[in-house]
Amino acid sequence: MKSSKKYRWGMKLAALALSSSVLFSTVESASAATYTVQSGDSLWKIANQHGVSYQTLMNLNHLSSSNIYVGQKLTINQQLSTTPNASSKLLQVAKQQLGVKYTFGGVKPSTGFDCSGYITYVFNQAGKSTPRKTAAGFYQSAKKVSSPQVGDIVFFANTYKAGISHAGIYIGNNQMINASNGGVTIANINNAYWKKHFVGYGRL
Repeated sequence: MKSSKKYRWGMKLAALALSSSVLFSTVESASAATYTVQSGDSLWKIANQHGVSYQTLMNLNHLSSSNIYVGQKLTINQQLSTTPNASSKLLQVAKQQLGVKYTFGGVKPSTGFDCSGYITYVFNQAGKSTPRKTAAGFYQSAKKVSSPQVGDIVFFANTYKAGISHAGIYIGNNQMINASNGGVTIANINNAYWKKHFVGYGRL
């Protein structure tokens, strides 16, 4: 009799655990980007490719160690706090300026942009009131994040002067759109130059 009760109680717990597992996996897949581990991958390599820290990956995937296996699906970036319409509008405005020339101190398309003038213009045109600041000023006021979302700011240091000296807008897939010497262009954050000067991400 006691054995039968324990069995039924065990089955209820198992059913509850299974339903909870299905629920949370469904919610996670709907709100987060995933990556399937390939041969030769390491947690550090995957984190670097996606612009996050390996500690963030461990936390998102509830890993107790950095050991991973081929075929394992990893949550890369939870996106619950983004506002899709706002991000889309910002991205649209940002890409409309592609090809605009670089001008030190520039803040509008007709005269050209520098990196911070470009960020100021894009955010204001997208409906987010943003005062003019230097790259260092944006870095000081931004909330630092380790898992970037579209519309976050990417910061770099020691490009043409010491300290925070350049910034771009993160557009996903390890890419940013920024105003640099070549004008407004899209660049890969992990290329040799930007990777060398990379500092981190911030959210306005």
